[in-house]
Amino acid sequence: MIDKIRNDFDRIALHDQQGWNHNNHYHRFLLKQLPAKCKTVLEIGCGTGEFSRLLAQYTDKVVAIDLSPNMIEVAKQRSRNYHNIDFQVADILQWNFPVEQFDAIASIATVHHLPLENLLPSLKTALKPSGRLIILDLLEHENLKDMLSDLIAVPLNWLLQQALNRHIQQSPEAAEAMREHLRTDKYLTLSQAQQIYTNTLKKAKVRKHLFWRYSVVWEKSAVV
Repeated sequence: MIDKIRNDFDRIALHDQQGWNHNNHYHRFLLKQLPAKCKTVLEIGCGTGEFSRLLAQYTDKVVAIDLSPNMIEVAKQRSRNYHNIDFQVADILQWNFPVEQFDAIASIATVHHLPLENLLPSLKTALKPSGRLIILDLLEHENLKDMLSDLIAVPLNWLLQQALNRHIQQSPEAAEAMREHLRTDKYLTLSQAQQIYTNTLKKAKVRKHLFWRYSVVWEKSAVV
């Protein structure tokens, strides 16, 4: 499965075009969750580095990791003017997490590929006291309330696509690469996410968002 994910994103990276999407719609919200004093950030699943570059404007150093070599190559090309981002090609499940090194750990649309129960303890260890874990990921519908939110999300998504992505012409190759990836994607429901995160991270704030996303914000307790 790891090889398929890597190959999928290697293909997607070749056709990436910068524009509005359901992930960067929430960048401003995620940036607001950073600790007041934030010098070092780890980003898991950085892709082409769009959020990495935003983080680099608020912090001294960003360590940005992605499984896909092609994604990292595009990220480096687009980030030439940023000298405080350390892009790394790595499988985060095999990565050697340092102890209490990061003021924040962020991840966007990545953790649904990962065994969260195994990953979360490592993230806890890598955060400094008072450090924050900030996650945005995709959400599966589980009830009528979720489906009703589509009455707002679907037409608003169309309007924003028309207004902000009019310049983008997606190639057949790009569409096929994304279809192939989505074919095997699986997502948590909100109740599943709440159970998994709060079992490991006490007082984690798990919140549903409009464009088929949920967020998690958790602060590690300070040393007394």
